[in-house]
Amino acid sequence: MSTTIEKIQRQIAENPILLYMKGSPKLPSCGFSAQAVQALSACGERFALR
Repeated sequence: MSTTIEKIQRQIAENPILLYMKGSPKLPSCGFSAQAVQALSACGERFALR
């Protein structure tokens, strides 16, 4: 079983842009998550969510 650090390192290695957020892109649970999704979407960048 991998440690939490190894899991995070693998996620970062597999995804150039990775967003750890509360909620989902369509229904963010906080203002910062909403702003982060909006900024990345406005740039046209693909990103992974965890």
